[in-house]
Amino acid sequence: MRPIHRPTVASLAAALACCIGCATLKTPSWPWQKPKPAAADGSTVISSEIGPERELGWDTFKAENIKRNWLKATGRGPDEEIARQALADGDAMFREGRYRDALKKYQVAIDRWPDSDIEEDAMWQRAECLFFTDQYPKAEDAYDELVKKYANTRHLDRIARRQFVIGQYWIALDDKQHLPTIVPNLADWSRPLFDTKGRALKAFDHVRINDPRGPLADDSLMAQANAHFLDKQWLDADYFYGLLRTEYPDSEFLLDAHVLGLQAKLRAYQGPAYEGSVLDEAEVLAEQVLVQFPDRLSREDEERVERTRAEIAAQQAQRLWNRAEFYAKGQHYTSARMYYAMIAKDYPTTQLAQQARGRFDTIRDLADASDDPFPSLSRLLNPDRLKDAELDAMAEAETAIARGDTSGAAKPLY
Repeated sequence: MRPIHRPTVASLAAALACCIGCATLKTPSWPWQKPKPAAADGSTVISSEIGPERELGWDTFKAENIKRNWLKATGRGPDEEIARQALADGDAMFREGRYRDALKKYQVAIDRWPDSDIEEDAMWQRAECLFFTDQYPKAEDAYDELVKKYANTRHLDRIARRQFVIGQYWIALDDKQHLPTIVPNLADWSRPLFDTKGRALKAFDHVRINDPRGPLADDSLMAQANAHFLDKQWLDADYFYGLLRTEYPDSEFLLDAHVLGLQAKLRAYQGPAYEGSVLDEAEVLAEQVLVQFPDRLSREDEERVERTRAEIAAQQAQRLWNRAEFYAKGQHYTSARMYYAMIAKDYPTTQLAQQARGRFDTIRDLADASDDPFPSLSRLLNPDRLKDAELDAMAEAETAIARGDTSGAAKPLY
């Protein structure tokens, strides 16, 4: 066995000592890792910037952390005293009406003491400066940014009022000037760069989403629905009227949401060749209006709802009439009699009901035509074939009806 040389033993001892000492070694400190001195005595504000030293990691390379670290390294890191003084200076300028000068001071307060009530107040005041200098797009963004960072901010009710007023202004401006959607606005800083009405609707969305139980939540929904209604976007209007009826049953706009929602549904219906669920919903909603608001409907409104019900009944009868006529034309008289009977029973006050009774009597005793030349043999060899053929015929009938086959259709009474 080879002897162990003294230099080798010495090297092992030195390595062991280094390993033991490694437990006490610390990661080298960078300028942005130096802890800030504790806040002054008596301060009620604690910033998240002041805390235990953080370990190095990939979060260091995030954009916001790079900016924060750069500010610290250049001597512009968090400082409560500087932030408080900047906020006080900004408030003094704001009271004097020097909004543009106050903006700079509020930005200093935001940068120098983030994640604190100082930043919250400075963000609110910065948005107010933008509002009072008629920079409404930037102001609306600033209000929304404040709510995103401080969801329970004490300025929430005032933010909702500001955003609602901005949305109303943009809607009125677009209605008056008919502003183009895709042409950029490069002159008027009080309105967005593109799509003024779309940004107004987004502002109404912010009011409701940021403060869903606030006093202006149902107002914002009604404003959105009315804007879509005036633009003849019936499906969107129907959606927002329905949302108001569902989410805010105590709203002062509840009756209007029912009446206008009924009109939106009726106008969204595209005819008997298209899907008819919206017509079924309109029928139910018309009944709800008469039952739920018997004391609030004027005589004129009640008559209007009754006329709408009659129009819905006529449209429903028209859908059944188209199917009955199609089956009668193909000599499928059993199916045709069924649809004629449904018209007469379910919609007796329409003009088509009287015609359906006449057509029913005409084909009462007629047997269905068969496309099978040897029915007896088919029943013997393949008893399920007739059922399959009947299902195929029904599928073809629905396809033809969807294409708009209105043979024999008559105009409704209303």
